[in-house]
Amino acid sequence: MYFDRLFEMHPLELLRKPEAKRRKGYEDRLRGLDPLYMQREYPDIPNAIRYPIERVSEYLGDYFNSSLAYLVGLAIAEKVDRIGIWGVDMADLESAPGDPSYVSEFAYQRPNMEYLIGFGRGKGIDVYIPPESPLVRFHGEGIPLGLMYPSYPVRYGYLKK
Repeated sequence: MYFDRLFEMHPLELLRKPEAKRRKGYEDRLRGLDPLYMQREYPDIPNAIRYPIERVSEYLGDYFNSSLAYLVGLAIAEKVDRIGIWGVDMADLESAPGDPSYVSEFAYQRPNMEYLIGFGRGKGIDVYIPPESPLVRFHGEGIPLGLMYPSYPVRYGYLKK
């Protein structure tokens, strides 16, 4: 595989916490990646390049809810011709079984990605999403209306050819 650049957008302080569950040697691996975008430069990661948040935010707004959003945001700000999104469908929007306090991170990351995809397409960028991905697709989900939760298997005003 070939990569033009790599990203680790979590703060190094967070990655060092045991709860982050990073494998042993993770920081050594980061030091071997070049170019590597991070939130800021780190003396312990000399190859880290500070992400240009001001420039990107000025162009498309300050709305980044995932690492992928930073990648796509930079590509849009650099006015690339094409962006492809594979392997990050953000399909799991449900709560964890037995834990109503947990909501998948995709519940807030997916709208952010869909905003960026629309922004990029609005700027004339060809954004490829595999057909099996639920990103920017009609799903028939309704919104709660009192005690009802409607489903819309057919869209209003939509005619099949």
